[in-house]
Amino acid sequence: MTVGYELPGHSDWLLDQSSKQSLLDADIIVFESDLSGYARDYFNPVFQGKPLIEDNASFKLKEDSRYWQGELSTALNAGKTVFVFFRGLQEVYVDSGRDNRSGTGKNTKITNIVDSFDNYRFSPIELPAIVPKEGKKIVFSGNPVFSSFWSEFGTSLKYESYLDDTVANPLFLTKTGEKVVGALFRIGKGSLVLLPPIEYDEEKFTKHNAKKQELTWTPEAQRFGDKLVRAMVAIDKTLRMGEDRTPPPDWAWDKSFQLAEEARLKNEIGEQDRQIDDLVTKKNEMLTELDQTTRLRDLLFEKGKNLENAVIVGLKILGYDAENYHDKWLEFDQVILSPEGQRFIGETEGKDLSAVNIDKFRQLTSNIQEDLRRDGVEKPAIGILFGNGFRLAEPSERSEQFTEKCIHTAASFNCILVRTPDLFRVTRYVQETGDTSFAEECRNAIGSGIGKIVDFPSNPTT
Repeated sequence: MTVGYELPGHSDWLLDQSSKQSLLDADIIVFESDLSGYARDYFNPVFQGKPLIEDNASFKLKEDSRYWQGELSTALNAGKTVFVFFRGLQEVYVDSGRDNRSGTGKNTKITNIVDSFDNYRFSPIELPAIVPKEGKKIVFSGNPVFSSFWSEFGTSLKYESYLDDTVANPLFLTKTGEKVVGALFRIGKGSLVLLPPIEYDEEKFTKHNAKKQELTWTPEAQRFGDKLVRAMVAIDKTLRMGEDRTPPPDWAWDKSFQLAEEARLKNEIGEQDRQIDDLVTKKNEMLTELDQTTRLRDLLFEKGKNLENAVIVGLKILGYDAENYHDKWLEFDQVILSPEGQRFIGETEGKDLSAVNIDKFRQLTSNIQEDLRRDGVEKPAIGILFGNGFRLAEPSERSEQFTEKCIHTAASFNCILVRTPDLFRVTRYVQETGDTSFAEECRNAIGSGIGKIVDFPSNPTT
């Protein structure tokens, strides 16, 4: 990913400086900070000779800088390589959010306090003092990791600032060899690479697309961008390995220099990659199956939609035809049909630290009436309230999961009450044994449980 820097031929990798995209999706990050896009104060565009950023833009600038500081720090600690183009120091003033007040009443005078700010506040480390000075005469320090980069791009480098202090790993210096204009910083498991900006001819690299009314990259720009990408990938690979080997120059990748054993190993690696892809696919299929299997356990501790779906899974194991129902006007947790011809409308309710109360009965009875109005429904369905009271406690330690008022209401409305942990016990047994006779006993218990809590039969001894 590139932030603030448009890599020739690879505009699709570009993120705006105000983006909130995570950098963890990238292996390599290219960063460049520019403050020219933040609006200046309309009435006082300059303060003490430096740009004064408008109030709202000041807040946005500070927010963006804090965001990228955190993202770059996280990426570096995760072992990624961050290339920063060392552009000129841009110093501005921003609204601090504080003010001074003098006088009283109508004579009160309010003066906003401003703070100095610059385009390197995004840095995850405190850089040495930066001096804005330009030049084109650059000397290479000789670090072998960057030899190929220097060979490919040395003549295109310039500097717009330098570090006014010594650093542990200087890469590029001014002609006198005194000031650092490029450096390597090891941070966490990763590397921050400070590079001088790369110059290129924008007229040769861009052309106007009359059809799209926009500038596009030329083939020469694409080649340049691809070469820069390869150089950065090679540097990243070497830095991750912790070696001081010279990354192969761009020309060294030509097939005419390829070794026979290298080609054989690459083919074998490719075959291993294909096998790994197949295994990953099979693993993902098994994970999906595992997720479906473990949903039955949601009967013990879930609520809401997850509990609704777990009830449907359990009912299907017992031999019911069960599904959610919703159209433009109606939505039922479950519409249930038994092999014996009984038809039910279900509602589910989970409670964290209390028993299930009568709140759901109004919805349940309303659903039964609305269901009866539907074409093809000849008689009222039987209502079932599936309850998971005290759902966060271990099932054997729970009090009665339905309140007394709920139990009496079920009797008055001829509805059925089912404890979902009880449903888990019997459906787990049927799923693991395939005991269809026991499943039928469980359906009979539900069908004959009108007006009370269902008492499922004990699991057969195995």
